[in-house]
Amino acid sequence: MPPAVPARWLWRINALVGWLLLISVSAVQGAFEVTGSGARTAALGGAFGAGVDAAEGLWINPAANARNPRWRVGTTHVLLYPGMEDSPSLNALTLVAPVAGGGLQMGLSALGSEDWEEQLGLIGYGRAIHPRLALGGDVRSGGWQTEGLSNRAWSADLGGIYEVGWIHSRHYLRLGWVMRDLLRSSLAAGGQVEAKPPRAYILAASLNSETQQVLVDVERRAGQTQLRAGYESTVSSTGGMHFRLGGSAFTSAWDGGDLSVGLGHGWKGWYLDFSYTYPLGPSRALGGIHRLSLGYRKS
Repeated sequence: MPPAVPARWLWRINALVGWLLLISVSAVQGAFEVTGSGARTAALGGAFGAGVDAAEGLWINPAANARNPRWRVGTTHVLLYPGMEDSPSLNALTLVAPVAGGGLQMGLSALGSEDWEEQLGLIGYGRAIHPRLALGGDVRSGGWQTEGLSNRAWSADLGGIYEVGWIHSRHYLRLGWVMRDLLRSSLAAGGQVEAKPPRAYILAASLNSETQQVLVDVERRAGQTQLRAGYESTVSSTGGMHFRLGGSAFTSAWDGGDLSVGLGHGWKGWYLDFSYTYPLGPSRALGGIHRLSLGYRKS
């Protein structure tokens, strides 16, 4: 039996593989896969294309905060693969401000390890143009750096939220759509055109009741379809604690996705969320992903 690879080398090997992908024609999704999405979004399997009640929604749909009438700010800390000696971490900040009848959104995330660094910034704006329809757009700028190589790329997204309304006395339906990477530049160090990220199209739905929420996203990118789903329940007997469960998978083979669980609680405008995501694909050998988010909503 061959000797086991030391844990501290696993991340270096993966970073090298990611770097090779970035400079090859297949390097269209190697960077910026882990963004500043918060613990609530992660616990719901990333299914937040029709979510509107969290600042972190700006990472999924630029129209998420179009109807936001108040200031919101949040910070997220992400620990990837905690079982590794040199586990990479990510820190993110999100801000939503009411501007000109809509919501101005800004996000910043930075991922770092010994051999790899990423930074991703986002600025966007969303506004309701009809009692039922809100639209939004954003521009993202991301950079990556490893020994001897670096690059900065940008992209632009559009999104919308449609309020279907009460479809039952206790259930409210909301739909969402996102067109991601409509405009984008190459991720590769050499700027190869082939290394532009492929466009993605997301259709989403959110079904809400007084204490429960079910969210579903379907994303189509590069010939593959990914299904994401999440469930949230609020239990009044626990002081309003939120319990969450979610997951994602590629419909072609039903693998390569993940499962997530999480908890959340709010108090006088403050909220604290935690999530744990366990990958189902080959990366499961590296362990799961922990996220902790702290935020404030102005009342």
